[in-house]
Amino acid sequence: MKTFPLEYESKKEILFSPEKPEKFEADILEIGPGRGDFLLSAAEQNPDKKLVAIELDKRRHRKMIPRVEKKGLTNILLIGGNARIALPRYFKPGTFEKAYVLFPDPWPKKRHYPLRLMSVDFINLLTDCLKEGGDLFFATDFWPYADWVVDNVAEVPRLKSLGKPYFTTIDDMAYYSPSYFEQKWRKEGRAIYYMRYQKVKS
Repeated sequence: MKTFPLEYESKKEILFSPEKPEKFEADILEIGPGRGDFLLSAAEQNPDKKLVAIELDKRRHRKMIPRVEKKGLTNILLIGGNARIALPRYFKPGTFEKAYVLFPDPWPKKRHYPLRLMSVDFINLLTDCLKEGGDLFFATDFWPYADWVVDNVAEVPRLKSLGKPYFTTIDDMAYYSPSYFEQKWRKEGRAIYYMRYQKVKS
């Protein structure tokens, strides 16, 4: 099976807003903020926390900038680039208290599985980035992806599931605010699968 083309991705420019910091420190991480509904809400709820959002799609990254500026939020660092590259390049192990991966592209066809974000390798990378006792949150509306992630996390002994393999309410999702699209999907009757894992001593 093919692997994700990291060598090619590593040559791409990484964008920063408001600017590239001299020191990379943060409390909360979101991978793939999209429109930024969760990100903006979490930043408003936690003015004393530093948030980092890494968005692969450069157009979405650029659209997020005026939304953050309009809100007057100064505790968000936006990064336009691939999280597989940006995280190990800029952030030390044990940086984040919480990490969120919400509704990534499910790449439903089997031949596209190597493009899925939540591989065992990437989950290990996210776990490295978490503080001991830190939380990893995941959400998807595509059940086969949820099941795939459960299987992959099982190969990462430093993570333990808090509760069931997945749950269908947002009660255990800290700082959580459903996005516009998530609310729309729920009205259409789609099930949403949430997961919460905690980093433990290896």
